[in-house]
Amino acid sequence: MVISTFEHDYPIVGVKQTGEVYDCYICRNISGGGLCRILSIKDKSLFAELAGWLTDNINKDSFTDYIEHFVFEDRFCIVMRYTEGITLSTKLATESLPLQERLELGRRLLERIVLQDMPDYFLAKCFNPDCMVISSDLSVSFNYPVFDITADRSANGRACIEPVFRLLFAKELERKVPDIISSFIRRLPELSKERMIDLYGEYYAMMLKLEGYDEDSEQPKTFWYKLWDKIKKLINLLKKIVMIALIIASICYLIYTIIDPGKNTDNNGHFTSIGTVRIEKDSPETSK
Repeated sequence: MVISTFEHDYPIVGVKQTGEVYDCYICRNISGGGLCRILSIKDKSLFAELAGWLTDNINKDSFTDYIEHFVFEDRFCIVMRYTEGITLSTKLATESLPLQERLELGRRLLERIVLQDMPDYFLAKCFNPDCMVISSDLSVSFNYPVFDITADRSANGRACIEPVFRLLFAKELERKVPDIISSFIRRLPELSKERMIDLYGEYYAMMLKLEGYDEDSEQPKTFWYKLWDKIKKLINLLKKIVMIALIIASICYLIYTIIDPGKNTDNNGHFTSIGTVRIEKDSPETSK
């Protein structure tokens, strides 16, 4: 099956979701390349209102993840870019990323928000660790599950930014080092209310201050991390003590066997038999 407009064809490659209000398909974007997700809305009473809202709120020159909307076979279709790959939530759960890589990921996430200039509703849909696709070179793509667009478009996209950065820097927030990251996260609710370009500038300034930062240069300040460090040091000390004790015991045993070898042989080295032949010791009478 192919969903078509006068200018574009979108062959369906998979059905993502179906329901009474809409169907959702994954399609090939023949003219633009890659994949797209098409939300196909069935309720005709929603068409005019949705078309007007989309036209008024979307700048198609900047918001390139939004492809188009049109009517096809009595369905109102909204076409959004779609990317397959590893999501941010999966990457953070399965890989141990160094701080500098996570800082760069955060920068690219904010950079993409600035470049796309998306309305808050779409920001709320994409700024979710399960909707951010991260490539091997740390390129960032967004997927937009806009299934509730017919019901509620008042989502606060700015409020979604802080939870993502708390996840991205969970290790530093738990250890409470470095302080500059903790301070930035605390300020995020207020910074997010400003222009996105200003938030990007604040983040980039933080990155510059952390250039060359050594993750192991500061000791964690929480009680449990301090306790664990002490336990690890005690374990290493015990290992050294055990090794030294084993070496001393081996040396003592070697010295003992050299000084008193007689106790380790039978009859001080005298044999009483060779095979089946028994050797008898001469008595004084027989030797005369």
